[in-house]
Amino acid sequence: SSRSTGLSSHQVSAWRALQTRRRSYAADVVSVIDAMRARFDVVQYGQLTSTTDDFPLLAIRSRDWRDSLPVVLVTGGVHGYETSGVHGALRFADRHAASYAGRANLLVAACVSPWAYETIQRWNSQAVDPNRSFREPSPAPEAAALMNLVAPLQARVLVHVDLHETT
Repeated sequence: SSRSTGLSSHQVSAWRALQTRRRSYAADVVSVIDAMRARFDVVQYGQLTSTTDDFPLLAIRSRDWRDSLPVVLVTGGVHGYETSGVHGALRFADRHAASYAGRANLLVAACVSPWAYETIQRWNSQAVDPNRSFREPSPAPEAAALMNLVAPLQARVLVHVDLHETT
């Protein structure tokens, strides 16, 4: 980890000890996804374990998925402090996904980095920027899990909307 961040493991541990949970991934994201299970398939594509919590990595998938259709990928929350991307991805799925039925498969990973979402951080719990980690081998487990989810679909992804914001 120190190779990818430039920080020693002691520095990362000291930084992590200063981080506090400021909101709930379970309440803000998982519960919203759970409420949509009647209309979507929900895929758990990974599990992150931090010193305090386990986070299921969840993606919403079109219920009427057809291999002959192109894929529209929507991601949010790669950086935990970019709140509007998380809520925008969930709102898009809730309000607009039905209009894509029969035209495209939707795959929505609304909160790529749950620990960072809870602590309102750019970096994951190892002080690694997941957005700079979409490569092999990935230093960020959340980036690796998303790449594994998308890998079999890569040739069919027509568009990827990655929701970020600026301050």
